Amino acid sequence: MKSRTLWVFFAAAILLLTVSRASHGFSCDGKLVSPGHTKVEVLMKCGEPAWKESREEQITERLDENTKRRTTVLIEEWTYNFGPQSFLRILEFRNGKLADIRTGGYGYADTGDAAKICDEQNVQQGDTKLDVLMQCGEPTLKEERKEEIVESVGGGTKRKMSVNVEEWTYNLGPSRFMRILTFRNGRLVDIRTGDYGK
Repeated sequence: MKSRTLWVFFAAAILLLTVSRASHGFSCDGKLVSPGHTKVEVLMKCGEPAWKESREEQITERLDENTKRRTTVLIEEWTYNFGPQSFLRILEFRNGKLADIRTGGYGYADTGDAAKICDEQNVQQGDTKLDVLMQCGEPTLKEERKEEIVESVGGGTKRKMSVNVEEWTYNLGPSRFMRILTFRNGRLVDIRTGDYGK
């Protein structure tokens, strides 16, 4: 009976360790990538990502009545596409160190030609710029701007974020309306319809 209990405990420990490791890292060609790695280490293990995004956050902390400390954090998101049978991996670096790993939707076949089915069924709010590029191809026009957002996080600490805003316009021809897509920090937040295309 003791050996059976010990065996169950051992199996549960291995399962817990496996689940914990899967949630904190992933494998690139058999090489483990996990939070704390530098960009160079990730590049050496996984190669260049399919897509890169970057933005800045500025954090202001009140140290005492007369003193504030302002820190600027560079945030980069790298998206790896391992094909249609695997999930996308989105890696978030903060000041050059891997801070978070998220799983996206299924990847895409690397055919070199986008599907170009650019309608509401295939492009939705929340999609990344890579998702939209795979469905619609390159836009006819891209416009970029930056916005700043300041929010209080408590205890006299404020966070100022620089938000990258991009508008992509697709001219789908004279028989269809133009599509105007707005992205905030790489995520699709709005889809509008313009005049007929040309």
